[in-house]
Amino acid sequence: MPIDGTLMIDNPVQSSYPPSRVFKVIQKNHTDAKATEYLRRSREALFAFNQNISDKSVMIEIANHIGLDGKAIVNEAEQQVGLQLLHEDFDLVRRLGVRGFPTIIMTNEENKGVKIVGSRPLDNYVDGLKKVLNLEDLQPKPVPSLSDLLEKEKLLFSKEIEVMYDVEQADVKFLIEQELPTNHYQVNEILGELYFTATK
Repeated sequence: MPIDGTLMIDNPVQSSYPPSRVFKVIQKNHTDAKATEYLRRSREALFAFNQNISDKSVMIEIANHIGLDGKAIVNEAEQQVGLQLLHEDFDLVRRLGVRGFPTIIMTNEENKGVKIVGSRPLDNYVDGLKKVLNLEDLQPKPVPSLSDLLEKEKLLFSKEIEVMYDVEQADVKFLIEQELPTNHYQVNEILGELYFTATK
């Protein structure tokens, strides 16, 4: 997604702990999917829309936006339980020997796995999955339809559509017009990039 970055001059995020604690509370009390949705909305707020995601009111607004009780969640995250949940993740990271970012660890039911450190080509992840799953060949899932993806994500930046559907930036708007009914999305622009929001 596009990154503005001026927030870090005007109103810098002092710590990633507050939104991380909110993420952990949502994960504990709701689902991994809901926590991931919170993470996605937080990235949008920070990078594209220049909001300080460590600010209490912003965290509450994001949680409310995904259908949760933001005030209750943020209040719980500010308690000792929020910090404890976060430290459990830190302990897991230490036990797994994670020292670099990003680190992807894949394990199977026998607790055998592979660790991939750093940004790597797709083939490295495919090979890792083959080893963990003990498979000779691995077939990717089909790419979701654009309507399904937009319905799931609620907001897609042009770059995400370009990568997902292997199209040039100039062709994104045409693809959207071909794949989606006009009353199912809105087009906006931020930082010189189009983004699309679901209206249904």
